[in-house]
Amino acid sequence: MTLPSDLSERLLKACDRDTLAGQRDYAILRLLIENSLKRQQVAAININDVDCEGRSLQVDKCYKRQGQSNQKEIISLSLDTATALQDWLNLTHLPSEDEDIPMPLFISLDRAKYGHRLTGTAIYGIVKRAATNAGITDAIAPEQLRFSQDKYALNHALNQEFETLNKTATGTNETQSRLIAVSKLEPENQNRTYLDTDETQMSAVSSGIPYALTGFNPDILTSLLADKRSLNTRRAYEKDLRYFFLAAYGQKPTETVIAQFLQLNRFEAIAIALRYKSDLITQGLKESTINRRLSALKSLVNFAAKLGKCNWNLDDVQTETVQTYRDTTGIKPDGIRTMLLKIDRTTLKGKRDFAILRLLWDNALRRNEVVSANIGDFDYEVRSLQILGKGRGSQKSLISLNMGTANAIQDWLSQLKTKNSDRPLFHSLDPVNHGHRLTGTAIYQIVDQLARDSGITKKMSPHRIRHSAITAALDATNGNVRKVQKLSRHKKLDTLMLYDDNRTNMQGEVSSLLGDLI
Repeated sequence: MTLPSDLSERLLKACDRDTLAGQRDYAILRLLIENSLKRQQVAAININDVDCEGRSLQVDKCYKRQGQSNQKEIISLSLDTATALQDWLNLTHLPSEDEDIPMPLFISLDRAKYGHRLTGTAIYGIVKRAATNAGITDAIAPEQLRFSQDKYALNHALNQEFETLNKTATGTNETQSRLIAVSKLEPENQNRTYLDTDETQMSAVSSGIPYALTGFNPDILTSLLADKRSLNTRRAYEKDLRYFFLAAYGQKPTETVIAQFLQLNRFEAIAIALRYKSDLITQGLKESTINRRLSALKSLVNFAAKLGKCNWNLDDVQTETVQTYRDTTGIKPDGIRTMLLKIDRTTLKGKRDFAILRLLWDNALRRNEVVSANIGDFDYEVRSLQILGKGRGSQKSLISLNMGTANAIQDWLSQLKTKNSDRPLFHSLDPVNHGHRLTGTAIYQIVDQLARDSGITKKMSPHRIRHSAITAALDATNGNVRKVQKLSRHKKLDTLMLYDDNRTNMQGEVSSLLGDLI
């Protein structure tokens, strides 16, 4: 089959770069087209293989001898491909001290496998979807892009366009000389960002051009998402803002339509937001859902105001009143004991599930705190575990474990062949995702299945076990909320007071007293 002459350009334009998936797919397509990589090579790339400033990438060699381990080779990247990779990393990767951990560059964004390494089959689907969006009726496989005849012409055209933009952005001789000085810096100097009060301040950024010398025209939505640490938060903001712009403007939140909304006056914007809220109420959505969608819209406006793109806010659009922590009772300790006894600890899955349930109960952990833990975070001798607590960014908190929980984790780890400190503490055991980090959804399913197998009629989840543990701790300490706060790690003591009120059921006690008076 003869490929269209403009195939590459059409596929790249078909990527919706206002979304996380679009940014990822665009970067993948550039690697397939410009660097003639196989889809398996793209899927195997780790974050620490990328050097955006040096515009280079380490990839597995196409061919290897039988029995030989994968050999790496370094390939050069065009400026546009390096920029695409940096844009994707800015949205998904949070720099940390553990930069040597081999984390996948491209991850799945669907709910079931969120955060897992993207597979070759998934990349095949990405190419197929891009071809469909581009209006190409013929079937296109990733392998065909490796031999696309127009890639060299496309590279040349893109490079010429970039050079034209550079000349426009560097109008004066002084600015041009500074850009030349930056381009001649050694790669190791480009990788450093530093501040010297006695010298001129200089920063190395993804495009290789100091951002203070480029035009100030930020993409509001991309900048807003990049400002959020949590991947879940970015994903929720992206989805909720899409709902708003589809309802208000009939199209996805592109840079153009966002600018159109921000250029409204304050009263017009409030009127549209109130109409949107009214539609959400008419649809019968829950108060918490309505508040979350309005919060995303308000955050977009506030962020734009910080960048001088509008001079109003949506504070006059009131959110719905939500009763938080309505049911915090959970189940009694006997129910948890029944669930633990139901686990077959002679199997590998049983050892894993037993350790997970002990952590959820003994330490009242949230499921994301469990799945984010690595083997290196566990210290059996000290009986401690480092966790990424809610709302604490990349800063880990140290929690103490009782002997039973520590032994359960050690029993699970003793069965593993690979015990690298950067590996997930709990991984999947099913044939499809074996070895991958266990997801929050998987832990939910483990708890739900255990509860049903144990004959517990109340719908159970990891967070309901947390409710149960906190309530039992308040019972055991006679309502000592200060002491239990160390277990629950709630920032506000008022939240624990709600647990205590629900536990003691003071309203029911007073109602009984009134009933006895008549």
